[in-house]
Amino acid sequence: MKRALPLFLAATSALVAARAQEAVGPRGRILEAASFAAPLRVFAVPLEARALERFADPTKAQIYVAAREAPQLDVARDGAFALPSDGAGARVVCGYADLDGDGRWSPSASEPFGWCVAPDSLRWRHVTHTTPPVELVIRLRAPRCLKNRERRVENGALRWMHGLPVVQLRGDARQRGFAHGALLAAQIVDFLRFYVIEDRLGSAAAYAEFTRFLESHYAPPELYAAECQAVLEGMRSTGVDLALAELGRAFELVDLYAINGYIETRAMQSSCTQFAAWGERTRGTDVDGGMIAGRNMDGECDVRRVTVSHCVIFAVQPSEPGSKRYVSVMWPGFVGTLSGLNEDGFYLMENAGLTGPGPIVERMIPLSWTMREALARCGAETTPRELLAFVQRYANAAGGSCGPGGILLAALPYREQAQPAFVLEGDRFGAALRVAGEVAPEIPQVLLASNHPRRYGVDPREPELVFGKRPSFSSLWRYQAGAQKLEAWHRAGRAIGTYEMKELLQLVAQGTTEHAIVVRPDRLELEVALASMAAEPWDAPYRAWRGFTFDELFER
Repeated sequence: MKRALPLFLAATSALVAARAQEAVGPRGRILEAASFAAPLRVFAVPLEARALERFADPTKAQIYVAAREAPQLDVARDGAFALPSDGAGARVVCGYADLDGDGRWSPSASEPFGWCVAPDSLRWRHVTHTTPPVELVIRLRAPRCLKNRERRVENGALRWMHGLPVVQLRGDARQRGFAHGALLAAQIVDFLRFYVIEDRLGSAAAYAEFTRFLESHYAPPELYAAECQAVLEGMRSTGVDLALAELGRAFELVDLYAINGYIETRAMQSSCTQFAAWGERTRGTDVDGGMIAGRNMDGECDVRRVTVSHCVIFAVQPSEPGSKRYVSVMWPGFVGTLSGLNEDGFYLMENAGLTGPGPIVERMIPLSWTMREALARCGAETTPRELLAFVQRYANAAGGSCGPGGILLAALPYREQAQPAFVLEGDRFGAALRVAGEVAPEIPQVLLASNHPRRYGVDPREPELVFGKRPSFSSLWRYQAGAQKLEAWHRAGRAIGTYEMKELLQLVAQGTTEHAIVVRPDRLELEVALASMAAEPWDAPYRAWRGFTFDELFER
């Protein structure tokens, strides 16, 4: 005969059972687990609590720390996993295929990676002990990195020089565009998926809204549209999978417009910084009186590090009459550029800027295309006014040339001209020029730019405000730190050569620099440094620098 437990024992037994149930937290599944030959693992990233029972999204640095230090849980063959209970806390759950078997997610090994996403989003889902298990799913994806081997197609080639990929393109818009697409089809899709859609916009809905904006408010120039169309045709010719699972369709022409116009999504703090020095400021160095310029490219920092693995040096030889050869350091899919040098030594690079209040305007043209055209057309004797007039050829309906605001630094070989380097600051409504000595640092033959204008939209009586608002702390401190360093070197009589330029770029780096560039226009030389592919912040100017001569990049 079975006897009933005393009341207190029954209650104790129920409590133990309840606690045992709580010991296992949310359950989930890695989708398509059977397609991965490597072990599958998950790890959790604890989230910082905010007010009203909210939690802060994890930073990428926190994701990387957890990838190295958090407990890594094995996943069953069918993809199922269960997390230990964390009480009332919240976390983000990440998963990966451990291709190199080291028990940690390694971006450098292109290991498939993913996380539990929020509903109707590609952003992080905040998982608690009450999250319904059926909703925890992870889809693992990995970029398709370029293989270190040469490839050739008609009118183009992919070569490796000093450890970096160089894509050589020649011919008219159709010829070089087709070659571009044929050489980089998979990587173009990667850049769009993992950087533009996933990192910058965070959902298919936001991306669809952005492409509708491009289609309704932009007026692609004929040559730009023709080259983009040819890139798409080149991509389709390869047989590479061009599917965009996030969008439920294949890659289309508007997606190339989105890549080339990605800065129009600018709703984030950018951290680019540029310097230029010449004449007496470089006398006695390796540059010895010539021009030197440098830039940190900051802010394009996706968690998978596609903007590092897919960084490409384009060496372009256009055949349109009057066009110059140029070099562009960008990403797959760019027929425009934000960083470049041409065969005459004309250098032009862009930092994110600020814009004044006002309506959305019509007939806009991507600034990256305007800059590409400047590289193809402007020479070593270009004056500030001539560049401004050239850029204004591509003005929109309101008279400006950069929708979200941009700061362009131009530098030329130094030949005793009055203004061999200058800054063009503008937005969708207009622009202003800035030359050395007009604002701090008020020393000759040196220029500095971060992410806020110093003349456009600035009242001289309140020089720290732009359109009446204070720029970001990051932009202000980087400008101030750079200016103070330049002024101290000037007082101490220290000239600026390549070593000093790299020191300046290191000074203003803040762990978000995916690549850095130093250019010596008089000698047609450039150096490029990339951030590492490790799970860590982006420290490009502290990494190895690879040097190139301009003509070397065009060798057949």
